Amino acid sequence: MFNYLKRFSLGGLLVIFLAVFTIINQNSGLDILALLITVGIILQKLFGEYFILILLAIRPTLDYWRDYNLFSFRAFDFNINAALSIFLLIWSVYFFTKNRGYFKTIPTRVVWLIFIAWCSFTAIYSYDLASTIRETIKAANLFGLFGICYIMSIKDGAMFKTNFLKALIAASSVPLLVGVYQFLTKTGIDIDGIANRIYGTFAHPNILATYALLLLMVLVNELIIKKNKGGAWPKWLLLFFLIIIALTYTRIAWVGAVVLFIIVGLVYYRKILIYALTGVALFYSLFYPFNNYLLSSYNFNLQSFSLISRLTARNEDSDSIKWRTDVASRVLPLFQRRIILGYGYGSFPRVWDDNKDVGNIWDTTSEAHDDYIKVAFESGIIGLILFLSIFISLLYNQISFATAMRRGPAVAVGVKNRWINIVFIASITIYLVISLSDNMLHHTPMIWWLWAVWGWWSAEYRSGSKEQV
Repeated sequence: MFNYLKRFSLGGLLVIFLAVFTIINQNSGLDILALLITVGIILQKLFGEYFILILLAIRPTLDYWRDYNLFSFRAFDFNINAALSIFLLIWSVYFFTKNRGYFKTIPTRVVWLIFIAWCSFTAIYSYDLASTIRETIKAANLFGLFGICYIMSIKDGAMFKTNFLKALIAASSVPLLVGVYQFLTKTGIDIDGIANRIYGTFAHPNILATYALLLLMVLVNELIIKKNKGGAWPKWLLLFFLIIIALTYTRIAWVGAVVLFIIVGLVYYRKILIYALTGVALFYSLFYPFNNYLLSSYNFNLQSFSLISRLTARNEDSDSIKWRTDVASRVLPLFQRRIILGYGYGSFPRVWDDNKDVGNIWDTTSEAHDDYIKVAFESGIIGLILFLSIFISLLYNQISFATAMRRGPAVAVGVKNRWINIVFIASITIYLVISLSDNMLHHTPMIWWLWAVWGWWSAEYRSGSKEQV
């Protein structure tokens, strides 16, 4: 007898099952989960390996519903973002299995896998097992995005780049437009003594700020460093990203933008860099006496403007350096108890909540506000060394690419061409700098895109690639 089931793929049968499940199930959260899986299967069938760009494109907007819980199981709260994370993990395994020949060529593959394995190992003794599982999956997601985008760029070159940039534009449109709306309607967050800090679709202004900083880096790389034709609009777009970053009032993103322009300026725009740094020095040297004069003579304080205050004021309301330092000093005695192995990857919030003294009860964030403290505290010195090795390896590969002697026409084009990947190098440096004062590993929408961009750039800026010449 003819087997009619042969007409259906496993995915098709699963879609039919999920449709029936949605009809008979009474739990709305599980219905939404079933719908997400169904849509994911359909999109996978339609777009194939380019489905990864669909996941990346929708991730920033879906973060708006981050607090919507689909269901709970023991210590696990399963929301939409968790569903995407697990779906990405499963799809990454499928993709790497299918492309196992290319998998062996992924840069930093070995140290990444060792780091993930070590994070998994810490579950054996973790202070908070649920958080260890959740955060380890997040770490695996980052490697998955990096590796997938690297392989896709190797396999499909120009087409992947075009579609990748389209996905990035689609992903950024809603968060940025929501941020503009929040500014115009004054519906931003009032935090750190500053009103109307825009945050887009994200949980905090810092995430929108670092996301806009990433967009800025991609723009500088594609349209300025490579000198692609685009008329005047890239400069206007660059100004727009800078305005978005400014309106978040996020100092770490401001520092990141400064680091970007210093590093790029040292190679490509030295005169402009000198003028800019001179201008900044003059501003700070003249601002304080001039503002004191206005204050004493006309009772007018320039620091009454939020943006100027954020740039120039150092007080308890506007400055978070003191309490970050305070948290670090209080965490140190706890860290010294488990300096080698840590408390289990992802366990910092639980350990901190259970051990912080009365002086830190007000700190409801329960975060380290420093990725290095977080990783060391949770996975010990071993984990921190592995974590740093990932970035050292990336930097080594890119600096080696930039400084390697080239043959033929590559030599003739001059020294600057050897630093065509300078924005990539700058982006790694920026991440290492701003991770000193924020929870970058928890900026999931931004960090997904960051590692995806790094995967794409790692393929473009590698020995033997077209970008080399």
